[in-house]
Amino acid sequence: MLHEIEILEARRIADLALAAREVRDRLLEHVPETDLQDTLPARGEHNVAAELELNGVLAGQPDVVALREAIVALPREIQVKLWVVTQIGRGNLAISDWDEAMDAAAALHDADLVTNLVAETDLHHYLRKGLYELGAATLPGDAT
Repeated sequence: MLHEIEILEARRIADLALAAREVRDRLLEHVPETDLQDTLPARGEHNVAAELELNGVLAGQPDVVALREAIVALPREIQVKLWVVTQIGRGNLAISDWDEAMDAAAALHDADLVTNLVAETDLHHYLRKGLYELGAATLPGDAT
């Protein structure tokens, strides 16, 4: 499924995605929840800002630019695998769906693939979780 270099690239993209998420969170840090949503949910996620897309505002931020450039610079095959790992991490796909998911991701246009990855607010979390699900959370020789 994933080769060592692809695992390393997924980790690198996850780290860049975390930095981009931190920029996004800093922008929303002082916005009251009441300005973002009418009522608070009774249960579950209370970070209503987590679902907000700030692509226009964030597009020029250095960390977001670095994330986009890093994804664009990857070979298409690795971009496709990143998308599939993200979907596994989200819980949208099972590992057993790998081949079908690869076909579905391969059908996406290059721009859509990159945009889907960059726009994913929790890309870091989903990549790390997907890697864990695939048994690729650590590599031989990694410190535990």
